[in-house]
Amino acid sequence: MLFLPAAALCCLCSVGENVSFSCGGTEQCDSRAPYVLWYQKKEKETFKVILDIHKTNGDIDKRYGHPQKDDFSVVNKQNSCELKIEKVKPDHSATYYCSCYKLAPHSEK
Repeated sequence: MLFLPAAALCCLCSVGENVSFSCGGTEQCDSRAPYVLWYQKKEKETFKVILDIHKTNGDIDKRYGHPQKDDFSVVNKQNSCELKIEKVKPDHSATYYCSCYKLAPHSEK
């Protein structure tokens, strides 16, 4: 797994607003690691996967069981990927990370 330099902090000062976080360097997510995963990290908690997007076909997968998964959307761009939150809530306060990911052979989502 390759973590990309795109951590961002969502804070309470944005409550009620729309925010987006950009994950640059996703050109590194090539055919060998075509998925960009987004994670949420709250203080004193482990990383939680929110969703992933397939860089080639744009398919989005939210089946990771994140409790706020429906609050998030993602947009795939040529050299970046954006995680969006519409109407930020206090519970969204966290640090967000992205990474490239390659599925193991013979694995299915």
